[in-house]
Amino acid sequence: MKTFPNDVFVRVCHVKEGYEDRERHILKELGSRGVPVNWFLDYDVSDIQEKIQEEFSETALSAPQISCSLKHIGAWQEFLASGLPYCLVLEDDVFLTPDFVDKLKQGIAELGDPTRKVAIYLGNAGNYYLPIWKISKRQKLYPAPHSRATDSYLITRPTAEARCDWFSKNKMTATIGHQLDGIDPLLGVEVLWFERPIVEQGTHNGAFPTSIPGQKKWRPLWYKRLEWNWKKVRRRIFGHI
Repeated sequence: MKTFPNDVFVRVCHVKEGYEDRERHILKELGSRGVPVNWFLDYDVSDIQEKIQEEFSETALSAPQISCSLKHIGAWQEFLASGLPYCLVLEDDVFLTPDFVDKLKQGIAELGDPTRKVAIYLGNAGNYYLPIWKISKRQKLYPAPHSRATDSYLITRPTAEARCDWFSKNKMTATIGHQLDGIDPLLGVEVLWFERPIVEQGTHNGAFPTSIPGQKKWRPLWYKRLEWNWKKVRRRIFGHI
């Protein structure tokens, strides 16, 4: 088993109660690869009802969307208190490639400088890929125009500092992924995609139903798996940005 790098802070966004299937999945998925399972459990919907009424009453965000966003921000705040240079954040439905730890180390080595203000998106959420002819066997990190959602990413301390400072002074008006796509360019955060991705999101590939309301819940999981895999085959060749 590969040894997980000791300079990477890890948080898995989860809830205190419910979604036990995801908890079992993460314990097995990360444990078999030597990735530490450190939960972030604050800001469940039941914990933030008053905060939602006071701070988010004028937004169209749902309580689960607000909860998810606050969990990510809280994970960054804990990371900044740790003193470590890198932060890996995972959501609780992710699947990792068998060589995840080795590939993650390669990406960190390629990044080179932990003082860069950068966010590296490790997964293929949205089935986003660069076309095959732009991929080099010797390169893992590629500049990208936007994120690949927030199911799996690595950030540095300067990125966490800039984001936390922004959220301390501004109101959240969109889900965390869309909000970051809007503010990261203003903050000077480099956005990089890991190619090929080393994480896949279970609510995208049909392994788990989504926990966020309004996201095509009517589709059966077998249909989502079929649709996802067909798109993945095409987009890994021709790209999708």
